[in-house]
Amino acid sequence: MMSKTLQTIQTVVKVAKIVCNVAFVCSLVGAILCLVGIASVGFPSSVKIGGVTVHSIVGNGSEVSKGALYGNMAAGAIMCVVSCVVSKLAVRYCAHELDDGTPFTLQGARELFRLGICNICVPLGGIVAASICNAIIGNCFGGVCEPSVSGNGFVSAGAVMLFVSLICKYGAELFAGSAEDERQRHVQTAIGSK
Repeated sequence: MMSKTLQTIQTVVKVAKIVCNVAFVCSLVGAILCLVGIASVGFPSSVKIGGVTVHSIVGNGSEVSKGALYGNMAAGAIMCVVSCVVSKLAVRYCAHELDDGTPFTLQGARELFRLGICNICVPLGGIVAASICNAIIGNCFGGVCEPSVSGNGFVSAGAVMLFVSLICKYGAELFAGSAEDERQRHVQTAIGSK
């Protein structure tokens, strides 16, 4: 029988899995739309949405330069891909945790630890890639400012995952020790009854 607290944990993990799947889909759509916008460089009038093209947004009198627009779309595409990667890894962790029925397994704790590391490193790599891409676009178009991307949320969530993975590992070690103690008691009882 599952404790009420464990049921609550499993419910939260189910909801987290759904939210991460939604985040994956939204990030994928965002990346595709950014790439379509970037593709409009070569075909300025072919990509229209409601009669509006990317080039008409930066027409005469606009404060937005083509370089700034394309630089931000490139940074957006990169960060959306980062979000896709991180959310897919989180979905995988949630699926494994639900299969195990508890977060207190050594394998689950290791996977949560890796997820925390990825949650810190992948976005930081994405920020570096977005800055490099922005610099390249700035050389081509000019008028590019630094992309306004931040990995603070990812880094904070990753740090929390690292801490929680230690708690899960400790819980798994306690369960393993408790199971070993129970096995030893059964052996002693069997030996004592002979």
